[in-house]
Amino acid sequence: MDSAPRSPVYGVLQNASMVDFPGRLAAVFFLTGCNFKCGFCHNAALMNRTGAAGLPWTEVEQICRKFRDNWVAGAVVTGGEPTLNPGVFHIVEKLREWGFAIKLDTNGTRPGVLEKLLPRVDYVAMDVKFAPADYSKRVGFADVAALTESIRLIREKAAAYEFRTTVIEAWHDADSMRAIGEWVRGAELHVLQAFVPRAELPDPACRAMPETRAEILRACADLLRPYVARVEIRGEF
Repeated sequence: MDSAPRSPVYGVLQNASMVDFPGRLAAVFFLTGCNFKCGFCHNAALMNRTGAAGLPWTEVEQICRKFRDNWVAGAVVTGGEPTLNPGVFHIVEKLREWGFAIKLDTNGTRPGVLEKLLPRVDYVAMDVKFAPADYSKRVGFADVAALTESIRLIREKAAAYEFRTTVIEAWHDADSMRAIGEWVRGAELHVLQAFVPRAELPDPACRAMPETRAEILRACADLLRPYVARVEIRGEF
């Protein structure tokens, strides 16, 4: 029986990413568990694995040394929802010890945990998936106050950050984009990205939705610009 101490890391992208950490080549570390039920989730395999055994710490360290030897200076801690995992502080501490700048991906549902992590990370990306009124219907989470507090904490305390929205044509109309803009008003950066249907999405209805068109992304960007300092379309057409 394998008794090696286990990390909270369930998986690591085999190759470094050039898109997940702005301005840095980054290793991407996945933690399991999520408190949303998004039918359009691209990491759905991680949603129902809360408590699953992570990789041994020795293996994680070997992976990190290989990345550092190849000039990878960034590390992204993502999920699932990393703030649900009690080991998130340990992996952040170890990644810092091993010389990485750290980016945290979060859905913003645990502002108390987020506030403790903010001094320990270099960049935060919070998904603002919908207008506040749409969260319960679309992702099964109704505590808008927690999300609002996370937005405030990130704006006021993060070293660097972005809010980001995956635009789904059937669900993001002009009114919802204005509501999102009002919610994040004063933010430095809001990133928009296209929804892309894939066979592994958990909801068959989402698999049948069209990829978001470039003109829709640009229209959504125009709607957000009065509220934030900068809007970026990631992977712009």
